[in-house]
Amino acid sequence: MGRFYLAFQKMLEEFGVDIWVYPDSEQTKAAHYHYVGGIRVPEQAEEPVEEIKRHEPVFPYNSNSSFMAQFLAGGELAQADLLWISCAQYPINTKVKVPSQKGTFRIVNFANYCDYSDVVIYELKGDDQHPNG
Repeated sequence: MGRFYLAFQKMLEEFGVDIWVYPDSEQTKAAHYHYVGGIRVPEQAEEPVEEIKRHEPVFPYNSNSSFMAQFLAGGELAQADLLWISCAQYPINTKVKVPSQKGTFRIVNFANYCDYSDVVIYELKGDDQHPNG
């Protein structure tokens, strides 16, 4: 029996907006080193963080949806400002600039459907550490 797979890439491109993705700044600040004759030597120059331009859907988080919501005794707590649907995989804390939503956000959670699709759905939260990008 064939494997069931849903491909969304063309649809994401059709309904997408231009966004820019940046690696997690904490990962880029990690110490980089190599060994010479068994002695640990720090790297002299770090490579600059390259932005990645993508064209994928980003839309406001709907608190009426149960997608990745946290339910508390007093109700529901929205953990995100936006949802981003992508064909690429990025770690939590990756910075995402979304000009159509007038801000910079970071990934706070995601649902990976790559076992049977080409889609990862990310929750984005406003990034007050980088208000101007």
